[in-house]
Amino acid sequence: MNKQEETWEKLDSEFDHHLVDMKPYVLKLPHKTERQLCALWIKKLCDPGVSGSGLMGRKNRNMYARLLLHMLRRGVLEGPFSHKPESGSLKTLPTYMSIYFDEPLCGQGLEQSTAGLPDWVTGELGQGDDSWDSLVYSGIDHLLTLWAKVFILE
Repeated sequence: MNKQEETWEKLDSEFDHHLVDMKPYVLKLPHKTERQLCALWIKKLCDPGVSGSGLMGRKNRNMYARLLLHMLRRGVLEGPFSHKPESGSLKTLPTYMSIYFDEPLCGQGLEQSTAGLPDWVTGELGQGDDSWDSLVYSGIDHLLTLWAKVFILE
């Protein structure tokens, strides 16, 4: 694996962790419209044709995902997430949005042990199972389908 592929894999793994961390917060949102907005944003971020499949596209996608996770943890959807995502390619996240990254994310970093994962993830992974990547990549289409049914079609 070359350096570029390793970087892409790291960025994809980071994104996958953001998605997993988002789920309980999205499910706890009190208003259906907020859950639908999150589902639409997550769907857009998961589409490499829209978010970009290169290095900059992945970095931008991850910044959006990190920002969405941060806002979900705060319980407030602001900025781009307060309305439906625009059609077409994902725009570069405006630099002024980086002020949100100065706030702590409830003490949770990207490097988490299995003990810090939600129960629903730990149950899927099993004890000592290192198949995280295969679980996430094989389940992403299923996750999007379920979220579309729950948040968009209801």
